[in-house]
Amino acid sequence: MAGERWGLVSATQPGRVAGLELLDLAAQGLDDAGVWKPLVGEGSDVAPGTPLVEVRGRAAALALAEDHVLGPLGWASGVATRAARIVAAAPGKLRIVCGGWKKLPAALKPLLRAGLAAGGVAPRLVDGDFLYVDKNAVRMLGGVRAAIDAGRRVGHGPVSVQVRSLEEARAAAAAGAGIVMVDSSSLDVLARVHAGLASDGIREDLVLAFGGGVQLERLAAVAAAGADVVDIGREILDAPLLDLRFDVQAGAAP
Repeated sequence: MAGERWGLVSATQPGRVAGLELLDLAAQGLDDAGVWKPLVGEGSDVAPGTPLVEVRGRAAALALAEDHVLGPLGWASGVATRAARIVAAAPGKLRIVCGGWKKLPAALKPLLRAGLAAGGVAPRLVDGDFLYVDKNAVRMLGGVRAAIDAGRRVGHGPVSVQVRSLEEARAAAAAGAGIVMVDSSSLDVLARVHAGLASDGIREDLVLAFGGGVQLERLAAVAAAGADVVDIGREILDAPLLDLRFDVQAGAAP
């Protein structure tokens, strides 16, 4: 095509790439945006200088690419890079999840999910159907037992409930909860819940999850306190962008 130019989006730092499958021109309502061609696979670990996306088109198309590729790709890849680092640091079989996607604007959720998937972090406490009862629902429904009873009547898989003490955890287990989430940010409470349920002989019947301001350096302590799953929010959501650059290449597109 006469007047066609080309450019490359590349990384300026090491990281893990995510969000390539969301660079959909039609979905973004872009006309005459040229052709965007990924040069690496989703979830690839890249070194500084690695070309990630090739862009071909007229000058206007290249300008659109700079506006619509760098931001989404940089943000999703930043999440993936941080998530992968956390997973690599997690001890044993501790499952890493990030439920904080629910708090983000709808437009960002697909990018976050792409970043989590590329980084090996799940968006949910367990795989498959389950019903989550948070602390506010517990209060509105009249307590742990009543909330779990209501959740089980829905019939959407095991019920997960937020608790803040061993007493609440025991009430949850007695009411038939399948997942107990210690949402206190206190490792002491987590350890007491783990030990108490073990002494009752029911620890193996439940998935024990933990959340509340967890950072990478606390992962070993969370696992040692007995958690099966840890929900990490801001440590992932506040990940810096993977720094990218867009360079228009000299000469016509090859």
